[in-house]
Amino acid sequence: MRRWRELGFGVVIGLFAGMPSTALAHPHGWVDLSVEGIFDAQGELTALRQRWRMDPFYSQVVMEDMGRVEGDTTMAQRLDALGVEIRNNLETNDHLTHITLNGQPVAQGTVTDTNTEYRDERLVFSFVLPLAKPQALAGQTLRYQIFDSTYYIEMLHEANADGSEPLPGALSLDDAPRGCHTRILKADPDPDKVMEASMLDTTQQGEPNLGQFFAETGEITCPG
Repeated sequence: MRRWRELGFGVVIGLFAGMPSTALAHPHGWVDLSVEGIFDAQGELTALRQRWRMDPFYSQVVMEDMGRVEGDTTMAQRLDALGVEIRNNLETNDHLTHITLNGQPVAQGTVTDTNTEYRDERLVFSFVLPLAKPQALAGQTLRYQIFDSTYYIEMLHEANADGSEPLPGALSLDDAPRGCHTRILKADPDPDKVMEASMLDTTQQGEPNLGQFFAETGEITCPG
């Protein structure tokens, strides 16, 4: 699928040939997210650690693809190379992560600690996304959204079996000051946007930033 390839995932559109016509509407794949806010010794937020679990179908296709690669590289080495490709492509798109504090964009640093693995029949890409500079959150709320702007891929926080509630670890904090807490807000897209997405097939694109209307919002709030 072209959109996966642009993000560095290397899947072609023909892989979805033969699927029911209802599957042609956006999105065409999904990612389950978990995010951890990392604080420093001064109690300032320094980074968002992210884990992306790709959907089972895509994961299977990628593993089969890499299994056919000729040469003597190990699967671990091939996964590492895939992780580098993903990281490099995401870097040109702000890692699909949009962060604000008091409504103002928060600049990002350079991704570190990337890891790509295949676990429980899911391809998992994890990384640490530093903020360009630490942010003091006392009395403030930092918000983020993670989404594919075209809505070709749906990206939601890890949730329970029926998708009604995010899992406790979907948004967590590491070494946060006392009283800091988190919240995940579900998207509430306008019915017109839902209809627009449902009418798009694999050859079409929606309006710019269509995915934003379907993105969840993560909040990290600390007491003043």
